[in-house]
Amino acid sequence: MSTKRKVLNSFFYALVASLGGFLFGYHTAAISGALVFIAKEFNLSIVQQQVLVSFILIGAIIGAYIGGSLSDLIGRKKTFFYAILALFIGTIIFVITKNIFLFFTSRALIGFSIGIFSAVSPIYIAELSDPKYRGRLVSINQLFLVLGILLSNICAYFFLKTFHWQAIFLTGLIFALIMLILLFFIPETPSFLANKNQRSKAIKILKKVRFNIEDSEIFKKENHDKTKKVKFSDLFAPSVRSAFIIGITLNIFRQITGINIVTYYAPKIFLSTGIESPHFVMIFVAAVTAINILATFLSIWLIDKVGRRPLLISSTFGMMIFLLMLSASFFINPTNLPIFVMISLMGFTSSFAIGLGSVSWLINAEIYPMHIRGKANGIATFVNWVSNYLVASSFLSLIHNFGQGSTFLFFACICFLALIFSIKKVPETKGKSFLEIQKSFKK
Repeated sequence: MSTKRKVLNSFFYALVASLGGFLFGYHTAAISGALVFIAKEFNLSIVQQQVLVSFILIGAIIGAYIGGSLSDLIGRKKTFFYAILALFIGTIIFVITKNIFLFFTSRALIGFSIGIFSAVSPIYIAELSDPKYRGRLVSINQLFLVLGILLSNICAYFFLKTFHWQAIFLTGLIFALIMLILLFFIPETPSFLANKNQRSKAIKILKKVRFNIEDSEIFKKENHDKTKKVKFSDLFAPSVRSAFIIGITLNIFRQITGINIVTYYAPKIFLSTGIESPHFVMIFVAAVTAINILATFLSIWLIDKVGRRPLLISSTFGMMIFLLMLSASFFINPTNLPIFVMISLMGFTSSFAIGLGSVSWLINAEIYPMHIRGKANGIATFVNWVSNYLVASSFLSLIHNFGQGSTFLFFACICFLALIFSIKKVPETKGKSFLEIQKSFKK
């Protein structure tokens, strides 16, 4: 098979799996534009609105944990089917029910689905990629995530003019249906098949995507002991422990540095600057998201050229600088405050997209042994969503008690800690096979 054909195969598989990332971004952000109208229709209090927003995160926490382990048990591809089924059921109930209990519960079911996607999509792509292009292909998932957020912003802008907030969520099902159809045209990953003693089938699939299969982890004999049940304690074995700690810490920093403040609360941040029109606010939010997309394209181009570490270090440094600028804007309160806030948020989100946004998912998909990869990445993603929940549920309280300037200064300090961690602890994995990466952690 030609080199071009192998690259195209990997690219197609990555696109299909990245639709999970798209659905992740779309449904995470969809609530921000619709919340005002939902609150009026269901007569929700401020506390109930916060609970509604947080329920998707609670569902995602559970979905990430279960999804990672499930993908090790039944396969990455079958796990996608279950995630799509949960998304369809949750969305349909969410838009038609008038029962407040079902309304909140269905939102959690949607979260359960996207939690699975967030844990499994990067692994699927990484296991069907050649090391030379693995960074770019896994980063497509982050690109699709941001595209999902942007389309959600656009749908909110147009549909909310007609007060049909349900249409925002139903539109997302179109892409879920597309993914469901395309799943019939992609294979299971070689790593999963080899781990289930289906090595001949794994080799056949591997030859479709890898230039050189000799250094593949599927030939590592100890990965094929079916009698050995993976335990939680295996994550702290000497050969895995340091990788697991790095993966979890990166996912914590991914959230507590504040990126989902922009995803969930960007409209509120802009409204606090004096902008009165909700539709004008959505234009500002869409502009921030568009810059995020451009930065993600840049990340995809650079990640296999310059490596993970340089992007991660420059990313956390840039995030810190722009949060300091955002903090200063609220302390100084200039007459053109909305412009300063927009520039700061654009700089912050683009800095995130260039490094931390893509690299955190990628490294977690690269550094674990294949027999435990789903479980390890599922737990790391579980921690990611827990951190997401803590930030999302505390942000408004921080703003209320300490003000915008002090709150954003606090997040800038966390970015500084992320910068130090990136410099001192995160290894370079560019161009290395899974086996080479795992050997580096054994030293």
